[in-house]
Amino acid sequence: RLQDVLVAIRHRTTLDGSHRERRPNSEFYLKSHAEIAALFRDYPKAVQTTARIAERCGFNLATDLDYAFPDYPTETGEPPDDFLARICHTELALRYGPLEPALREEARRRLTEELRLIRLHRLAGFFLHYRDLLRLARTVADEVYSRDPSRPRDWQPAGRGRGSSVGSIVCYLIGLSHIDPVKNRLFLGRFLNDELASVPDIDLDFPREVREELLRRLLSHTTREPGDTEPDTPRVAGPQSPARVSRSERAALVCTFPTYQIRSAIRDAGKALGLPEAELDKLAKGSGWTGASELAGEMARLPDFRGRVNAPLWRDLIARAKEMDGLPRHVSQHVGGVILSSHPLTDLVPIEPAAMEGRYLCAWDKDSVDDARFIKIDFLALGMLSLVDECLELIQEGRGQFPDLGRIPHDDPRVFDMICRGDTIGVFQIESRAQIQTLPRTRPRTIEDLIVEVAIIRPGPVTGGAVNPYIRRRQGREPVTYDHPLLEPVLEETLGVILFQEQVLQAAMAIAGFTAGQAETLRRAMSRKRSREAMAELWAPFVHGALANGVDEDTAGLVFNKLMGFAAFGFPKSHSAAFALLAYESAWLKLHYPVEFYCALLNNQPMGFYSPAVLVGDARRHNVRVLRPDINRGFARCTVEPATGGNQE
Repeated sequence: RLQDVLVAIRHRTTLDGSHRERRPNSEFYLKSHAEIAALFRDYPKAVQTTARIAERCGFNLATDLDYAFPDYPTETGEPPDDFLARICHTELALRYGPLEPALREEARRRLTEELRLIRLHRLAGFFLHYRDLLRLARTVADEVYSRDPSRPRDWQPAGRGRGSSVGSIVCYLIGLSHIDPVKNRLFLGRFLNDELASVPDIDLDFPREVREELLRRLLSHTTREPGDTEPDTPRVAGPQSPARVSRSERAALVCTFPTYQIRSAIRDAGKALGLPEAELDKLAKGSGWTGASELAGEMARLPDFRGRVNAPLWRDLIARAKEMDGLPRHVSQHVGGVILSSHPLTDLVPIEPAAMEGRYLCAWDKDSVDDARFIKIDFLALGMLSLVDECLELIQEGRGQFPDLGRIPHDDPRVFDMICRGDTIGVFQIESRAQIQTLPRTRPRTIEDLIVEVAIIRPGPVTGGAVNPYIRRRQGREPVTYDHPLLEPVLEETLGVILFQEQVLQAAMAIAGFTAGQAETLRRAMSRKRSREAMAELWAPFVHGALANGVDEDTAGLVFNKLMGFAAFGFPKSHSAAFALLAYESAWLKLHYPVEFYCALLNNQPMGFYSPAVLVGDARRHNVRVLRPDINRGFARCTVEPATGGNQE
C-alpha cells in the first residue's frame, strides 16, 4: 500500500488514477525469512544457496570504488609535498618573522606537524587545488566588481575559510583562512590527525556574486593541463588524462534528501488517497511539529478531525503518514558541495542534470560522499561578505578612502560598547533577539569573548545546558566547576562548560584517553542522524578508557551524555573564530561608516533577521537620513549621496 501511494505521489495523481504506473500486485516487497522459507518450502536448498552467495559478495565503499582526486602537476615539476612545504615556509617567515620568538617557535612546530600529516595522508595536491581555487576566485572577484588595481589588496573579499580548517596553519599560510591558529590557540585534531577517517572538510565563504560565477566556471570550464596558458584555472585532471576533458564529466554537485515530516506527509499522502485538498491543508496547518507517526493524536486534538480518526480513508492516511515519517521526499541540491574526480563520475556514482543548465547532481548526500572518501569542496555564499565588499566600495566612492579591514584595531572600545548595549541590528551573527538579550549580560570586550558569543546561542550549548551556567559564571554569580579535574585544561577558557566542537574531542581525549582520531570518530557518530548503533559501540571503549584514567563510571557517563547532547549542533571554535572576526568587522563598519553600512545592508536583502522596514527604522535611530524613492534621482539600488552640511544620506 505504501509503494502504491508513493508511486501515485511521484506521478502527481491519485491511487485511482495510477493503475498503469503501479505494480501489478502486492507482492513487490522485501519479505521476511519466514515468508521466504514458506514460499520455497519445496526448495530449501535454494534459500540456503542465497546465503552462501551473499557470503561470497563483499564491497567496501571507501576502497573498492576506483575514485581518485585529480593529480596536481606543479609548475616547477617538484613533488606536491615539497612544493607545498616551500610555499608554507616562505609565508611562515613573512607572517611570523616580526612576532615574538615563542609564537614563531610554536608556528614552526605546528607547521612541521601538519606537513607530516599531509604527507602521511597524501593530501598535498588537495591543499594546492584549494589554493588554485582561491586564486581563481580572486580573478573572478576583480572581474565581477571591476576592481580598481590601485586599491589595497590586504582585504580579500574573494573567499574566506570557515569551519575546522581555520585551525590549520597550512590553510592560514596558503590563504584559505584569515585567522591565525597559533595566536587564537585553535585545535588541529578536528581537522587533521593520524587516524583520519575521511578527507578533511574545507568550507569557503564567498560574496554571492563571486560564488555564482566561480561555481559556473568550476562546473563548465575544461581542465588545464601542464603547459596551458589559461590563467588561474584550477587543475582537475592529471598528466595521464586526455588533453581536454569536459569538467561536467568529472565535477558534480552533492545532493541532499529532504525527508517527510508530518505536514508534507499529510498533504502528499492525502492527495494520493483522494482526500479533499482544503481539508488536508487545514489538518496540516493545525498539526504541530511532532513526527508523522503522531498524526492520530494530532487529529484527536483538533475538533474538526476528531470524528474522522477511524474513517476508512483517514485511517489509511494515518497509517501511510506513519510509514512515510522520515523517508526521503525528493532529491535536492546541497548548499555548495562539489565533488571532483580524475575519472568520469558517471562510472562511480549516479549523476543527473540539475535544475540549472550546465550543472549536474550526484545522487549521494554529504555523508555518503564522505563514507566513500570523495573529496567535496564547499562553495558557500555569505551575504555579509557581499555587504562588506559593497560597503567598502561606497566608502571609496563617496569619501575617497578605503578602510583596510586587515589592519583595523581589534580592541576599539567604542565598538565593544555598542556590542555590549545590544546595538547590533545588521551585525553579522550577533543580531538575533536572543543575542541582543544575551550581549548586555555577557559583555564581550575582546575578540576572544566574541568567539564565545558567536558559539553560545546555538542548539548544541542550549541542549547541553551550557548557556545559563556560562552566563552566571561570567557574571561572577556562580563558581567555576568541572565535572572532573582532567577537564580543567580543556574547559578553562569557557568557564567549565562545553561550547565548542573541539572541546568534545579534547574532553574524550582527557577523560577516556582517546586519540584525536578516535575522538573525531566519536564526534562524527554523535553528529549524524544514523548514529545510535555507532554510539553504542563507542560507549564501551569510552568507559573502559575512563576507568583506566581513574575516572569512575558515573562521571564518565555524565560527561558522555553531555558530549552527546552537544556534538550534533555545536560550533567548532575555529568556525566561531572566523565568524567572530567578521562580526567585529561588520560592527566596526556600522559604528564608523553607518550611512554606507545601512545602504549596503538594504542592497543585500534578504539577509539576517529583520525586514527592510526595521532596518530603515534602526538607521534613523543612528541619525542616518533615509530618503523616499525618487524616479528622477534614484537608481535600482539604494545609493549614498551628499547631504547639506557635508553629511551623507
